[in-house]
Amino acid sequence: MAMLGLVLGTAMLAVPAAAQRPIPARPAPVGKDASGKAKGTDSLATLSKDREVFNWTPPDSLMRALLDREGYRKIQYQGDTVFFNALSRALVLKGKPSAVQRDETMIIGDSIVYNDSTKRVVAIGDTVLLRDPQQQDADDFIAKGRIEYDLNSKQGVTGAFSTSVTSGQRLFLSAERGTIISDSLVSGRHIVFAKNGSFTYCDHAEPHFHFTTKDMKFVSENVMVARPGVLYIGEVPVFWIPFFFQDVRSGRRSGMLTPNFGIAELFRNSPSYRRSISNIGYFLAISDYMNAEASFDWRSGARSTVQDPGFLRGNAELRYKWLDRFISGETAVSYLAQRDGTTNTSVTWNHNQDFSRQTRLTARLNWVQNTQIQRQTTINPTAANATIRSQLNYQTKVGPAQINVGGSRVQYPGRTQVDMDFPSLNVTAGTLAGGPFAWTPSLRLAITGQSKIDQGLQFPFVYNIRPGGGIDSSRFNASRRNMQFGFDTPIKIGDWQWNNSFTLSDQYRNFPEQREIIGVRDTSIRSTRIFAKTYESNFDWTTSFGLPRFFQGTWNLSPSISVNNVDGASGLFVRTERSGGKWVQQSKRLSYALSASPTLYAMLPGFGSVAKIRHSITPSLSYSYSPNANVSDEYLQALGRTRVGYLSSLAQNRVSLNLSTNLEAKLKSDSDSTPESGKKIKLLALNFSSLSYDFIRADSTGNGFTDKIFTISGRTDLLPGLDFRTSYDLFQGDPASDTATFSPYRTDFGVTFSLNGKSGLVALFGRLLGMSTALEAIDSTNAPRNASDQNVAQQSRQMNAAGGGNMRGMQAALPTGGGWNLNLQYNAARQRRPRGGTQIVNDPSTFCEPQRALGFFVYDQCLLNAQSAQATGLTSGQSAIGAPTFIQPATQNVSATMSFDITQNWSAQWSTQYDVERARFASQQVGLQRQLHDWNAVFAFSQTPSGSFSFNFFIALKAQPELKFNYDRQTYRSTSGY
Repeated sequence: MAMLGLVLGTAMLAVPAAAQRPIPARPAPVGKDASGKAKGTDSLATLSKDREVFNWTPPDSLMRALLDREGYRKIQYQGDTVFFNALSRALVLKGKPSAVQRDETMIIGDSIVYNDSTKRVVAIGDTVLLRDPQQQDADDFIAKGRIEYDLNSKQGVTGAFSTSVTSGQRLFLSAERGTIISDSLVSGRHIVFAKNGSFTYCDHAEPHFHFTTKDMKFVSENVMVARPGVLYIGEVPVFWIPFFFQDVRSGRRSGMLTPNFGIAELFRNSPSYRRSISNIGYFLAISDYMNAEASFDWRSGARSTVQDPGFLRGNAELRYKWLDRFISGETAVSYLAQRDGTTNTSVTWNHNQDFSRQTRLTARLNWVQNTQIQRQTTINPTAANATIRSQLNYQTKVGPAQINVGGSRVQYPGRTQVDMDFPSLNVTAGTLAGGPFAWTPSLRLAITGQSKIDQGLQFPFVYNIRPGGGIDSSRFNASRRNMQFGFDTPIKIGDWQWNNSFTLSDQYRNFPEQREIIGVRDTSIRSTRIFAKTYESNFDWTTSFGLPRFFQGTWNLSPSISVNNVDGASGLFVRTERSGGKWVQQSKRLSYALSASPTLYAMLPGFGSVAKIRHSITPSLSYSYSPNANVSDEYLQALGRTRVGYLSSLAQNRVSLNLSTNLEAKLKSDSDSTPESGKKIKLLALNFSSLSYDFIRADSTGNGFTDKIFTISGRTDLLPGLDFRTSYDLFQGDPASDTATFSPYRTDFGVTFSLNGKSGLVALFGRLLGMSTALEAIDSTNAPRNASDQNVAQQSRQMNAAGGGNMRGMQAALPTGGGWNLNLQYNAARQRRPRGGTQIVNDPSTFCEPQRALGFFVYDQCLLNAQSAQATGLTSGQSAIGAPTFIQPATQNVSATMSFDITQNWSAQWSTQYDVERARFASQQVGLQRQLHDWNAVFAFSQTPSGSFSFNFFIALKAQPELKFNYDRQTYRSTSGY
């Protein structure tokens, strides 16, 4: 039978739900069995499978009229049998199940007793459920046996119970007994005290992991605190923690950051171990669009060494995102103080803003006070090698003109040199057309510079006499500045093309360098001078006329007439330190050229899965002629050249050839028997750089080749990302002089490729062997040129100099489920030694020898930095004849990254860089990952080029990354031995 009561004022039943979100369809664990394992009941599972756990009898007309009356509080009862004692004012409901609902609260049980005198409610049954049906995402509070609740004190006790709450991922709670304190009429919040409870994030009937605890306090929609906690993975206890704190509020909010420390910080496993703790701080949610955090990291100074004295680092970060203004960014600052007194300040600011659809500002600014400390205090190999890069770019469109303004700044880890590229301006007006007339002007300006240059100097030190006697040395503050300005104004009238280009360049080197001065007409007159500063300025104007083309689509013949410099290596006007700052001028001459670029191809029969093979050859053949001309002695003297053996003034009768070839295959289609429907893949593509042969030069010197460098490069779709190249230095000496000898010398060789189970080569061999392997066509235009380099570059670009996020971040998960993948890169480079002149070998040991007197650590770090971070801009003085030549030692490096799935749940990854010349590994990263239902377990080892290494064991919840356990062992390079 059903019964409906209407009362005013005092509530008849008001027991709130334990939380505010729905429970999923799962058997809820209640308490523990004898082994300490969480257990569940079928009755609880039945109640929690659907939100409609109780069907109310539809009210008749009288009941509906009572329910619709205003000014009354409605209490609804229902059961198979209802008893009411008028003397004791006790209401007893019996049935399977019975229910009472007052306002927002509903209680369901086998039997319910409510006493109006004592205001106590008792619900009894195998399963008792407490629910707030007005909350669309309410949780169920499920108890086993009994719930007693006092409406006056709003407190109650319960037997074994379970509930859940959403906090990132659903948290399931259960206990043997508990106490309920409710203020649902005020704030809808419940407080539950529990004994001998357990909680887990796993939604399986038999959870993969759970925590057990003796005492637990749960405040709905707020917080859960428990003590002590034991972590069970399966049925095995693996870890004990003194207390557990979990914020169960939804959304982003302020709170303490999760400290990052390992087991060894609590229980040191070695007398030499140095404790480290990071990410101790506070997160502040300022608004929905802005947040900030402050933290500090600490490394113990006990048993400190010269290279590892211990430190304290403070970090502050601010992030913002203004949606309606299209603004987003972050700013951070870090200050590190070592126990030896040295400090380092790092600053980062990333800002992106769209002013309109055509105007955008992108800024990424990084600055480090001491790059040596920055590198020395990091264990991450990527962070240790990453350049500290700042970039600024502003782009807009004014009418048809596209304007880009920006710049960059680069610091090198462990080095003092700073590279600056600012400002950089590019203006492209587009094509301004009117009838047959079309004009496409463009302007460019780039100013680059290097300061605090620490490598590649002939005289790196300045020596001064001390007042008391002796000599004192100091590092020379060397700098360099380059400026490039250009204005192009091509004009097209019908089929006629008139190209004009104006360029101005200036190179200024603020450091002393030696020059050999040779007589322009008498090479026996020689002297050596050292200039405190050197410079070279060039102004040039070039023009050419493109005549109408012939045989377009076949031979593509293009005649042209141009006005070229006699000395093609320099501008029309030049000034250097050898001309005393005076501008000198060379001559120009006409050049007549005819070029052809046909495409020759042939169709070849296929085999196996290949329907057809197409072979194409695209040569670019040109012929040019220029009459003889002359340049002044002043011009040759400004460049350091001599009249003796000078070949550029000869007439030119030259043939040039540039060649590329492609071999493509069309595959048979599985769904269509017609070969035309198959996919295409590029079997091999080769490109050859231009080679020029001058017949007049051949008559004068016996050798007509004029190009200094010849390069071959190629790629194939059979190995995605395959890119191989090789370069040759064709001449021993300057090709512009008759003393040069034709002697090809390999200077560079490199190969990079990616290979996996889905690669075309693997699939092709599989199909040839009769295996049903899908062979997919690969878009070579989007294939990465160098997967390993791209991966490192991507990580390097994302490295912030300041803030703790890049150092406190969670161990990165390894890729799984994608089969195996291999990225391999080999690079070899060497430099040809010139004949004669001043040669300076840039040997790291020689370069760092002055640092040996300052101690082994200083010398050792200098050696490591010089080896792992190659010098930049070493050819600063080689543009002028007679400057010293810097010889770089030969390099050979192998970089490899391999990832594969050992089993369905185990995956591995290995990344390494090996220096073949020095026979040592520059860096190593090895990782193993175990995929669990709720957890990720990662075992990782990494070593930086400076010798520091770390071992890390990391296990964390997927949905709650801050809930983690990790073991970190960080070791800095020892100073013992050479």
